[in-house]
Order: sequence, then C-alpha cells, then structure tokens
Amino acid sequence: MARNRQRAEAAGRFAEWFAILILFLKGYRILAHRQRTGSGELDIVAMKADLVVIIEVKQRKTIEHGREAVSDQSWNRIGRAADLWLGKRGDLYNNDRRYDLFVVSGPLTHCHILDAWRPDYPLTRS
Repeated sequence: MARNRQRAEAAGRFAEWFAILILFLKGYRILAHRQRTGSGELDIVAMKADLVVIIEVKQRKTIEHGREAVSDQSWNRIGRAADLWLGKRGDLYNNDRRYDLFVVSGPLTHCHILDAWRPDYPLTRS
C-alpha cells in the first residue's frame, strides 16, 4: 500500500513539473509551486499578462478522469487558499483571476482547461 502511495506521489510531482514546463512555453510566468496555506495547497500560481492564474494539476489515467477529479468542494477550498495566498501579496490581490485545470494522462498527454471554475460568490475578501 505504501508503495502505491509513493508511486502516486511521484506521478503527481511529475505532472506538476510537466505542467510548469508547458505553461512556461505558453508564456506564463510561474509565481509559485506547491504553496501551502491554512485552507490547503495551491499546485501552481502563474501570471499571464496582468491575469493571476491558479492552476490545479491532476494526473489520471484519462483526461476525462482528470476533469472529474476536482469537486466543487475542492474548487472552493482552492479558491479560499488562493485568497489567503494572494492576500499576503497586496500587489496581486486585486488582479483579475482565473482558475484552470491541467490534466496529465500518460507520459506526455495533457489537457489545459482554461477557466475550469469560477467562484459563485466572493470568497474571503473583506
């Protein structure tokens, strides 16, 4: 069981580094990777022009499994974590934001889903 967990962790780390490489090649500026907050972890925080992009990375057997892997509850947690992380960086907090999903399936197969989630309400802004 521990061996399977180690493999899954290694595959997830590979997926995140692969996503960072692809995003960099697409012109994104990576601000942070694996950032922990009181509400959870942010996989990747990047900038594209003046837009802050929060990217959740999933490694799954198929792209469709990856699309289904992030629940609304998870997106809300990611949104709160983004608010906390950006709140400590006043210069970025008021920038427009987008929440993307980056799914890796197989060694080099991927799908970058832009605007995968939008909060229905303000999260923790005061």
